[in-house]
Amino acid sequence: MKVETILQRKGNEVISLRPEDTVQTATAILALHKIGALPVKNGDEELVGILSERDIVRGLHKIGAACLDSLVQELMSSKVVTCSMDDPVQEVQEKMHRGRFRHIPVIKDGKLHGVVSQGDVMHMCIEKAQTEASVMRELAIARG
Repeated sequence: MKVETILQRKGNEVISLRPEDTVQTATAILALHKIGALPVKNGDEELVGILSERDIVRGLHKIGAACLDSLVQELMSSKVVTCSMDDPVQEVQEKMHRGRFRHIPVIKDGKLHGVVSQGDVMHMCIEKAQTEASVMRELAIARG
């Protein structure tokens, strides 16, 4: 199973930020869309970072409520691990586990094409397991 399968099911709409947006704007977008991370793109639409809930919590811990007035570029992770549409889901899951992050941007033809979360991966794995279990039940019934 490949990342492409996840994006075909969930869609590839990407909500993103700019480095010069405020963290307060980011928190409003995260809450409104019920998501945990936002890719950050520059004026040329290039991926330059990712801002997660964890980044915001670290900022709040470090500088307090003033963190909300900070620019996204001050808190975002700029070393972004990405994946491609052709990457196996299990490989992406392992990348997220090793890196201790829950969201990974998907790049296609050098451009941001989507974001996959650990929840998306888990949902796909559960669905696959349920399908396999159903097939096994049907085979057991057919064999009598």
